[in-house]
Amino acid sequence: MKLLKILPLIILLIVLVPSKSFADMPEIKAGETYFDIFKGYYVLKDNVHVVINNHGHKATINADEAKVNVLTQKCWAEGKVNLTHDKETFSCDRAYLQWKTKTAEVIGNVNFNSKKILSVTSDTAVFNWSEKIVDFYNNVQIKPEKDLQLADGLKVKKNKIYSHVRYNVIENKILMIEEHSETPTIEIPDPDEDAETAEKEAN
Repeated sequence: MKLLKILPLIILLIVLVPSKSFADMPEIKAGETYFDIFKGYYVLKDNVHVVINNHGHKATINADEAKVNVLTQKCWAEGKVNLTHDKETFSCDRAYLQWKTKTAEVIGNVNFNSKKILSVTSDTAVFNWSEKIVDFYNNVQIKPEKDLQLADGLKVKKNKIYSHVRYNVIENKILMIEEHSETPTIEIPDPDEDAETAEKEAN
C-alpha cells in the first residue's frame, strides 16, 4: 500500500528530472549510495561529495552523511561538513541547502573562511549564495585583516563576541554588527517531512 502511495512521486521524479532539472541535477558521490523509493531521496554515507550547480551558482558539500532530494532540490548533510562556494568555505556539524532559493543554513561549530581575508566563527549561519550575504548568529567572533571593509559607524573589537554579524562576500564588507540582539532559531527541517509534503503535492 505504501508503494502505491509513493508511486505518483516516483513517476513525477522520473518525468521532471530529465525535462526540468537535468541542468541542475547534482553530482553525487559517496562510499555508500542508495535511493530510498519510499522517502524519495538519496541516502549517502562515508566520504560524501555533492556538487550543486544552479544556473552558474555552484556549491560543493563534503560530509560524513547526507540526504539529497532531487525533486524538492534540497540537501541535508551532517558530520564534519565542509561547504564551499567560490572562494568561501564553511565547516560545521550540520548543513541544509536549498538550491531553488540558493541558501544554506549551517549549524554547530561554524567556521567561515574567505580568501578575501576574513575568518568568522559562530554557532549558526545563513548564507544566501545568490546575494552573497552571510548572517552569523550567536557567539560570533571575527578575525579580520586590514582589507576588510566596514559600513559607516561600525568597528570590530578584538576578541569581542557578538550576537549577530552580517557580511557581504562580494564587497568583503561587514554590513551589520550587533552585540546583544534577539537571534532567530535556525532549525533544519526533517527530510522525511519534506518528502511527505512533496508526496502530498504530487497527489
